[in-house]
Amino acid sequence: MSSFRLRAPVAADAPAVAEVVIALETALYGETTYTLSDLEDEWSHVDVAQNARVLVDGDGIVAYGTVWERGELWRLEGLVHPDAHGRGAGTQLVVALEQEARGRGARRIQSSVFEADVAGRRLLESLGYRPVRIFRELRIALDEAPAAPTWPDGLRAEPFDADRDAREFHAAHQEAFADHWEHTPREFESWHAFHIGSEKFDPSLWCVVRAGDEIAAGAISVAGLYGGGWVHALFTRRPWRGRGVAGALLQDAFVRFWERGERSVGLGVDAESDTGAFRVYERAGMKPVIGWVMYEKELARAP
Repeated sequence: MSSFRLRAPVAADAPAVAEVVIALETALYGETTYTLSDLEDEWSHVDVAQNARVLVDGDGIVAYGTVWERGELWRLEGLVHPDAHGRGAGTQLVVALEQEARGRGARRIQSSVFEADVAGRRLLESLGYRPVRIFRELRIALDEAPAAPTWPDGLRAEPFDADRDAREFHAAHQEAFADHWEHTPREFESWHAFHIGSEKFDPSLWCVVRAGDEIAAGAISVAGLYGGGWVHALFTRRPWRGRGVAGALLQDAFVRFWERGERSVGLGVDAESDTGAFRVYERAGMKPVIGWVMYEKELARAP
């Protein structure tokens, strides 16, 4: 019988939970940019009592997991401290999270695992999951002031004004991402709370690109996340794609972060997207540092 106890985390658990992530990333990749501050930022957007769980061994936390609802599709993530590997913690956590999602209406579950975590991938496969997608974190070190972006003819970059631009920007963002794999539309109120309601919201790091009075593209960035500047989203609406807008948006983000004193910039990307985003980021000098494999499992419907 397992000695691990499953429970919801509380605020005082944050340092121990962050250490699980830090230790696992370091064991797999030799280094990490993850910090306690990053976890606290993530928890500010999550109902931790309802959607997060920890496994406790004695007085210590050895594993941490989360679940997110996306209609009939749910996503879960589980991480186990390297010191607890080989003791069944991963299996217990994944099974518990899966049961949680199933009981709350999930019909399909996706679970991400580090690309380098061979044992974790084998575990998911043994539980009936199959790999469906690969995502990567790319990063660049800014050693000198970046050049200013060159915007395609007919387009201009403007400052983001939350009172004026939020609803139009949200609509453009959602429209552009509708082409992306497994995109789930996000209502304005939820989107606003996550981005503009965040303590890290800084409009000077956002970019609005207009064609006349219409938003053609944009970028959402934050400072002081995951080891430096973090680009949450770059998007270009379909009529303006193929003109170098994404590359200009990325260059613009580099300039804004440089001016803020950030010397490392990262982002996450779907490595298999047919939008060409991965190639755009590589051409700009960004390099993959961490990868995740997304696994999926179909759940049998109740008779």
